[in-house]
Amino acid sequence: MASRAGILPRPDLASTPRAPEFVSFHADRPAGLGGAHPNANLQSQGYMRMLDQLFRSARMFHRGARCTLLTTKATHVHGVGGPVRRLDLPVDHSRLMLSRSLAQLACVEASDFARPLVLLDSDILLRGSMQPLFAEDFDVALTWRINKTMPINGGLIVLHNRRPEVGKAFYRRFLDAYRQRHATGDNAGWYGDQLALQELVGIPYREIHKHTLVERDGCRIRLLPCEVWNFSPDNQLAAIADGLPDKLVLHFKGQRKRLMEPFWSTFLEPDTRWLPWRRRRALQEAGERLRQAIAAEAAAPHPTATTTAESDE
Repeated sequence: MASRAGILPRPDLASTPRAPEFVSFHADRPAGLGGAHPNANLQSQGYMRMLDQLFRSARMFHRGARCTLLTTKATHVHGVGGPVRRLDLPVDHSRLMLSRSLAQLACVEASDFARPLVLLDSDILLRGSMQPLFAEDFDVALTWRINKTMPINGGLIVLHNRRPEVGKAFYRRFLDAYRQRHATGDNAGWYGDQLALQELVGIPYREIHKHTLVERDGCRIRLLPCEVWNFSPDNQLAAIADGLPDKLVLHFKGQRKRLMEPFWSTFLEPDTRWLPWRRRRALQEAGERLRQAIAAEAAAPHPTATTTAESDE
């Protein structure tokens, strides 16, 4: 079982720019409302736990980071360690992803961009510092994968604070493309944001790996590989056994959400212990629990693992 020794070192906090603002979205679904998002496979308490782990992982590697939750007045936010800034916004649960994008735009428009903005899904953990990225010259950063229909994943969007108006203009164009051409049928509730992002990037999926920076309408778009910056392991405990030390952002989307808690408990939470002996004991105990769980899963007659068979949001 690997420790965190292989991950990127934490930044020199005395000399790095101001830590980013991490912005996520969650809205409790009204009781009795049908048509849930296909990946909404947890109760409210489970999503609160994920949000807590997301923001705690962000603070681990970015001292002074600001954390913001986009939500609704009706959502009961509990168990999410602070400080967390809450922004209550309208949400149409039948068009959930479009509502999320509109909430993100409201956040972007209201920001003073004193720091970069990192917009990310609630089922994400930071595995290292993003600070080196902000030394680069770009306006917006997106993550790509080899996927014919949706090569751009909408779960992580970075807006640098070098030229804030350029980032704001990009987000307005993104929402215009989403609403005008990608909000029909199920797209407003699920995948439309990723289709709109791909339209704005405008590179065929087979060619996207050849580019690290493209300019569109005056906006410099940094293209980051999902393999490091938005990585989703296979849906089996053995896939996280080494701690994934070469990944920077982990995305436990879909059924993989069940892996987020054991990963946090084994590879990140022990580092929050101040006393070295408590940290070592927590690492040993969590590692042993994960080994036992991996063995039990391998011995199960019907393994829970899914890879290509599950939808890849």
